[in-house]
Amino acid sequence: MKELLLSLAAGAAMFALQPSAEPIQITVDTSAPLCTNFLGYGVQWSAYPWFDLTDAAWQKMFERLDYMRVPIVRLMTRSYTYCGGFDADGKPIYQWDNNRMKKMYRLLDYCQAHHVKVILGEWDHPSSQQDRPDIETDKLQQYHMDENDPRWHRIIADEVEYLRNTKHYTCIVYFNLLNEPNSNSSGHIPFEKWKDAITALNIEFAKRGLAKDVKIIGPDVCFLPRDGFWIDLTVQQCPKEVAAYDFHYYAPAAEIESDYLEKYCWMKKDYIDRFDPQGRSKPFFMGEAGMTGGPVQPQGGNDSQPHIYEHNYGVWMADYNIQCARAGMAGTIAWDLDDAMHINKNKDNAWPDVTKTLFKKWGFWNSLANEIGHPEDMNLRPWFYTWSLLSRSFPPGCTTLKTSETFVPGLRTLAAMAGNDFSLALVNDSDTPQEIHVAVPGGKKIPQLARYDYFPGDKLTDRNGFPLPEKTLAHADLAAGLDLNLPARGVVVFTSIK
Repeated sequence: MKELLLSLAAGAAMFALQPSAEPIQITVDTSAPLCTNFLGYGVQWSAYPWFDLTDAAWQKMFERLDYMRVPIVRLMTRSYTYCGGFDADGKPIYQWDNNRMKKMYRLLDYCQAHHVKVILGEWDHPSSQQDRPDIETDKLQQYHMDENDPRWHRIIADEVEYLRNTKHYTCIVYFNLLNEPNSNSSGHIPFEKWKDAITALNIEFAKRGLAKDVKIIGPDVCFLPRDGFWIDLTVQQCPKEVAAYDFHYYAPAAEIESDYLEKYCWMKKDYIDRFDPQGRSKPFFMGEAGMTGGPVQPQGGNDSQPHIYEHNYGVWMADYNIQCARAGMAGTIAWDLDDAMHINKNKDNAWPDVTKTLFKKWGFWNSLANEIGHPEDMNLRPWFYTWSLLSRSFPPGCTTLKTSETFVPGLRTLAAMAGNDFSLALVNDSDTPQEIHVAVPGGKKIPQLARYDYFPGDKLTDRNGFPLPEKTLAHADLAAGLDLNLPARGVVVFTSIK
């Protein structure tokens, strides 16, 4: 398709427009790709270590993932869930068929069958006691293995080798050694210690012939004051040790609405491109995407997201995804899929009593809704609407395209080409409605262009809660232009992808 020129004119209000309002000219330049190795909008999906799910809950989950067309999954575990220690000869004792591993295989079976890329990883080193309500079952504590213990690297490589070569999970393509090595969850280790650990693990993978298929990513740090420099240090000191860059960002609403997130991520992407000789070919993505949290009912502990039931969270997270893509990133991974995956470890937690357990409530739903006495918590939450739409409309392998600034606070756009298909997302992350005219001079007619609206109190869904198009335009003439009213806190997605 020839270069697309996108023109938008914004009015002062949705219902009381000022006739003298000047149009806002925006250009989408198909000759200026933002990202050519796009991974898509994925999810954190853990293997339900604390509770078992019913078959009906598993089936409901698979149906929802089918609709999302989830492209990439971050799947983290702990070594003690599959390794029970060492025998007299120093050989690891593995438990490949225990209940926790069987649940992991169920996840991996889905990913393998649906061509979903998997980032496998470890939450922390074997001596950590973080997030272990069942600490008495952790048989690795006695060995005092830290991040650089060669015994741990052997255990990890054995796991990857078993999953890839014995179980044939070729969907596993990335490995993340430590979750947030700069945070309390991994002991606030110094950068040099993490660098030494991934270097040693790369050597172990190479010895076994795993390195050609499973690539190490990093640094996977969380965004704490001044800790964004870990990305810079990785670029400077060990770029050959990572095949992709990632970090975690839990943004306050003000940093999303002001587009600070986009500016910060663009700066980091630019640094990678400039100073890693292979940086432009390496994906740079958000390993955990979310917003600053707090407790929420029912049964949500302090490590939860209080806005998951609100319309605005769907707008914020759509804006989050759009800003990351505009910064040239290869995608984001939502924290997280399902409340039932993680629990809070604190004095008020009563695990394993499911009715008194405090969960890390961040998900699109709760697969243990019936068990906690709140069956309504199985319903899809509002942010599923926007996340799933962006996942479907901006698939892996698409080329995201540069668009000019709107210069209107809270109004942002994202465009992409996927083969001959075209997608466009618009978000109004402000309290001011906008009337917009979209024109594509010289653009081809699109046989079918579906439009989805996510407006306050107005979003069309089917009986499953899945988004339905507000309308489908036949032979949409982008050259003549499209008119739409975008209310405050609204999202519109156009796509020609079936």
